[in-house]
Amino acid sequence: MTDSVATALTRVVTFANGKGGAGNTSTAVNVAGLAAAGGWRTLLIDLDPQGNAGHDLGYYWDGRGDSGQLLCNALGTGSALTPVVADVRPGLDVISGGDALDDLESIITGRAQRSRPFRSMLAEALAPIASDYDLIVLDTPPTRQNLLQLALCATRWIVVPTRADRASIEGLRVLSHQIETARDVNPAVELLGAVLFDVSTSAKVVRRNAAADIESALNGAAPLLKAVIRHGESAAVNARERGVLVHEQAEQAEHAEPFWKALRAGRTPDRIPGSASALAEDYLVLCQEVLQRIQSVEQTAEVTA
Repeated sequence: MTDSVATALTRVVTFANGKGGAGNTSTAVNVAGLAAAGGWRTLLIDLDPQGNAGHDLGYYWDGRGDSGQLLCNALGTGSALTPVVADVRPGLDVISGGDALDDLESIITGRAQRSRPFRSMLAEALAPIASDYDLIVLDTPPTRQNLLQLALCATRWIVVPTRADRASIEGLRVLSHQIETARDVNPAVELLGAVLFDVSTSAKVVRRNAAADIESALNGAAPLLKAVIRHGESAAVNARERGVLVHEQAEQAEHAEPFWKALRAGRTPDRIPGSASALAEDYLVLCQEVLQRIQSVEQTAEVTA
C-alpha cells in the first residue's frame, strides 16, 4: 500500500471477529448510525455476503440495496466505488453487501491462485472517496478470510466485538493471525479495542473472567473497552424487523431525548426506563469511545508533528 493510500484511510474502522455471531453487524451498524446522527459524515461498507446491515437500516426491505453488486464490480474491474444507498440516514451513506460478494470472493481466489495481489483492492478503491467522509465503518464476515483480508488491509482501526463464551473468545486468536497477515500490506492497522457483546448486566463474574480471557487472546495488543453491549434480544430483534437502529427505537418512546444530543455533548442521555433505551445507551458509550480514541490519536500526531 502506498503512503498516500494509507494516509487517506486513517479514519476507517473495521468491526471484526474470527467467529460468527459475535456482534460484528450490530455494533458496526449502530456505531455508524450514531456517528452520523452526531454530525460525523459516515460511510458504512457491508462486506458480508449475508447483507444483514440492510435489515438493520431498512434498505433491504424497500429494495434499495444491490446485494453487493457495485462492490463486486468496482473491485473486480477497477471502476469507481460510490454509495449504493445515499443518505440512508442523514449523514450516512451505504455500500451494501449481499450474495454478489460470493462472486467477489471467487475473483479474489482466482487472483490468489495466479499469484496476483488482491489484498489492497479495497484500500485502493476506497482511498479516492475517503476524504468525503469523517468516518468509514466496515462490517466484515467472520468466516470469509479473503473478504476479511480486504477489510484489514484497508483499515486503520479494528474493533473486536465478542461474546463472553470461550468459543467467541477463541475467534480472537483467529483474528489475531489475520491481522498479522494483513500487516504485510497495511502496517498501520491497529486494534482499537474489544467490546463484550450480548452480556447479561448481572453476570459480573462472567464479565470479569471474559475480560481476562480476551486480554490473553489478544496478547495485550488492545484494551477491553468500557462499553459493554448488554443482552437485549427483544429490543434488538424488534429493531431489526422494523429496519430501525436501536437508538431510533428508543427515541420513539414518548419524551425520550435524541441520542445525538448526548453524543455531541459527550455524555449519556436523559432516558426513560426500557430495554431499547438501555441497549441504545450501551451503543452510545461504544460510539463515544471509538470516536474519542480516533480524535486522541490525531491530536497527539498533530502535537508531535
